[in-house]
Amino acid sequence: MKRPGKRWTIDNWPIATKLIVVYSLLISGTISTVGIVSYYYYSLSMENQIKAYIPQLLSQTSRHLDTYQGELLYVTRTALAKQNIAAIRRALKQADSDGEPGPLPLRTAILLNDAIRQLNIEQREYVRGVTLYTRESGAFYYQIGDGGVWLDQRNSRKESWYPEVDETNPVPVIYGTEALKDSPGSPAVFKIVQPIRGQDSQNVVGFLEVDGSLQLINTMLLDVNFGPDTRLFVLDHHDRLMYAKGDRSVVAGEAWKGDFGLNGGDWSRSGSSRFVSIGGVRHLVSYTKSDQTGWKVIAVIPAEYLTKGVSKVKWWTISGIAAGTTVAVIAAILLAYSMTRRLRLLVVSLRGLEKNDFQMPIPPMRTDEVGRVWGAISKMAGRIHVLINEVYQSKILKQEAEIRSLQSQINPHFLNNSLETLRYLVKSGRAESAEQGLIALADLFRYHAVRDHEMVSLAVEMAFMKNYLHMQKLRFGDQLHIEYDIDDAALSAYLPGLLFQPLVENAIIHGSSPFGMIAVTIRIKANDGQLMISVIDEGSGIPPKKLNEIWSDLEAESGQSGSVGLLNVYRRLRLIYKEEGEMYIRSEPHNGTIVTLKIPLKFDYGEGLTR
Repeated sequence: MKRPGKRWTIDNWPIATKLIVVYSLLISGTISTVGIVSYYYYSLSMENQIKAYIPQLLSQTSRHLDTYQGELLYVTRTALAKQNIAAIRRALKQADSDGEPGPLPLRTAILLNDAIRQLNIEQREYVRGVTLYTRESGAFYYQIGDGGVWLDQRNSRKESWYPEVDETNPVPVIYGTEALKDSPGSPAVFKIVQPIRGQDSQNVVGFLEVDGSLQLINTMLLDVNFGPDTRLFVLDHHDRLMYAKGDRSVVAGEAWKGDFGLNGGDWSRSGSSRFVSIGGVRHLVSYTKSDQTGWKVIAVIPAEYLTKGVSKVKWWTISGIAAGTTVAVIAAILLAYSMTRRLRLLVVSLRGLEKNDFQMPIPPMRTDEVGRVWGAISKMAGRIHVLINEVYQSKILKQEAEIRSLQSQINPHFLNNSLETLRYLVKSGRAESAEQGLIALADLFRYHAVRDHEMVSLAVEMAFMKNYLHMQKLRFGDQLHIEYDIDDAALSAYLPGLLFQPLVENAIIHGSSPFGMIAVTIRIKANDGQLMISVIDEGSGIPPKKLNEIWSDLEAESGQSGSVGLLNVYRRLRLIYKEEGEMYIRSEPHNGTIVTLKIPLKFDYGEGLTR
């Protein structure tokens, strides 16, 4: 038998519950799997498209920046035009010849100024200024809108871009981003340097530095917006910052520090995208690199602005799974209860069988398995009803016969002892005592013969018990001492006849003290709806081991340990009172034994009771 704690295991679930769980898990599991897989591949596809799309947009921006650099290079090509290079050479030659420390002569300054103005830089908004470096004397800086100024402390060999110049191959040097030295607080510029050769030799006689305005880059990228909190960076070919948007902690001209996991090794690719976590927030880091200029455009975009559509699909997927699961559960409940309705009706009918109600309802007119089972059970219930009635009547007859047999067990040995005692009295000349004994014995057997029913009042039973003890007193004489402790209220209670007579007999037989005295007390109390009958002796008691054997025999309903009288009483208690009848045995070595019977207290005659 399973323990009560396991009754809610799956095996014990109702069929309807099992069907509901199975169908719900099957349908909702399918819906959930399809929804999750679809969402996963959709979100993965969207992310891959976004990762490919953002670099494409950045590539368009990079092409505009390539155009910007090309415009700056166009200024250097203009300077090498025949009419312009001649004027520049004359101005540089004159500046070197007049290049003493101090102010530059006016005519030389005019030559330098005119040579620069011939390049039409005033019409080029992407040019911030132009500087002409002489070979030895200094440099003339011309700023758009402010005119030119002579810088006698400047030396081309001390400029940061000079190490990149190859005087044997005087091609333009694209230096990159740097702050202006002579304009404190001015923004950084992008520099391109063009070496100037002499007319009659290949020697470099000066340098033309074109300073590109980074403000134009800001204008070009102003409309590039991927959402709030987006950061945008432009790096030159030396990985110096030309432009930064959305991050005030960086300054133009600074070297790139490998932020967001982008370093020199990543620039080998033309462009890529990847998702990274920045401050616990997921961002898409995308960049593109120009094959022409080597410039990089980097965009750092919060993923939530790019995946808004994916988020909506996510919530729609969750809502769809929830709705589908709800519908699946409801459908499973309806389907399960529809399939098990007749089984539940059959279970309700079977519960009547548990209560011994064998009148089952007429089975539904169905030919399926449930209908056939119902019909078979209905026929079986009718047959069981007949068999139970037969067995019940047979059991009652058998029980009554067994009770009568138990009652009659006192006759043989008691009659033998009584007759032997009477013979002894007659032989010893005690005729009067023998006569009283015969009268008591006659009353005893008259009680046994004329009592037609099981239950008697305690008063009648005690009258019998006193006759019985009178016979025992004749046998044992002054050796036997009897004491009664009986509630008067208990005398009108009813109990089975001869119920505790075997206990009194056992007490007399086994209750002899070491001094040869036999002291027996009959105590009967009525309390809390129970009738307590105790038979007490003062004998040598029952050893614990022997007492355990007696209890084992009583439970097994055998008299192997010699406790036939106790077995008689115990079996009658079980047959008549079932679980309501109890027997207790308490014994201590050398202190005696107490046997107590506990039965329900009854004050009415009941059916067939003897007054």
